[in-house]
Amino acid sequence: MPKPTLIAVLCSDLHLTLQRPACRADSDWMEVQAGYLKQLKDMAFSVPIICAGDVFDRWNASPELINFALKHLPDGMICVPGQHDLPNHRRDLMHRSGYGVLSQTGKIKDISESVLVSRHGFAVYGYGWEEEIEPLSDQKADPHTSKAILHVAVIHRYMWVTEASYPGAPEEAHLAAFKKQLRGYDVALVGDNHIYFTALAGGCRVFNAGGFIRRKSDEIERKPRVGLLYDNGMVVPHQLDVSGDKFYEDAKKREEVPVNMKEFLDSLEGLGEQGLDFQEAVRQHLRNGDLKKPVKQLIEEIMDKV
Repeated sequence: MPKPTLIAVLCSDLHLTLQRPACRADSDWMEVQAGYLKQLKDMAFSVPIICAGDVFDRWNASPELINFALKHLPDGMICVPGQHDLPNHRRDLMHRSGYGVLSQTGKIKDISESVLVSRHGFAVYGYGWEEEIEPLSDQKADPHTSKAILHVAVIHRYMWVTEASYPGAPEEAHLAAFKKQLRGYDVALVGDNHIYFTALAGGCRVFNAGGFIRRKSDEIERKPRVGLLYDNGMVVPHQLDVSGDKFYEDAKKREEVPVNMKEFLDSLEGLGEQGLDFQEAVRQHLRNGDLKKPVKQLIEEIMDKV
């Protein structure tokens, strides 16, 4: 039996940012991120890298951060956008985002709502944030993809299993609820859940890479991983080298402050262009956003008094 051949490296949730997370004690945060991206590039060597979303931590990445991404991200990385990559979580506004710049310049290959056939013989089907996942078995036969050795779905959608979830996680997001949508795919790379897991959903092997770099105090004990995809459909988890990571001893006390009004206001930039008044724009952002509950409550209380 021939030895399996590596055909791709799978990752997700890079969350690149200029600001060093509060729990980290690294002297040069940009160097830390560059080091992780170098691991990714060295590991892939001559095979494609596939990323299941959230390349940036904020959609409105600064020119400095975009330049950093242009320099250090792997060339031609196959991607779908996560909600953090999209203004107001809307794909039709992607052209206004840092992710959109990377796509327009050709630094990454955005495959949201599309299919790409790799020269390594596998087909990749992209489903970015809130895009409907179509079972492969329901799609029309395509001569370009029918001969693919593997059919890989790349999805940015929160999915969970028992060992990788949070208290009260919705049942409709349990992996079992996606069996029908994953029908026909050999492998699914999933992003958004920062807790690593691998499981089977019917005949599909699901690999949730988890967070790429530990950025919060509750992630310190986790082991960041990527997946090594082989031509036999196996995905082998590979732990990244975290030996250089530094955290404050009182990391939990240093966790991110609950309200960062600058970031909140920055994220609202341009919402008025959508034809909403300011208050409605803020309320819509609260509904669609991923702010913590205490933050939402505080802002809603302020809005009610305006």
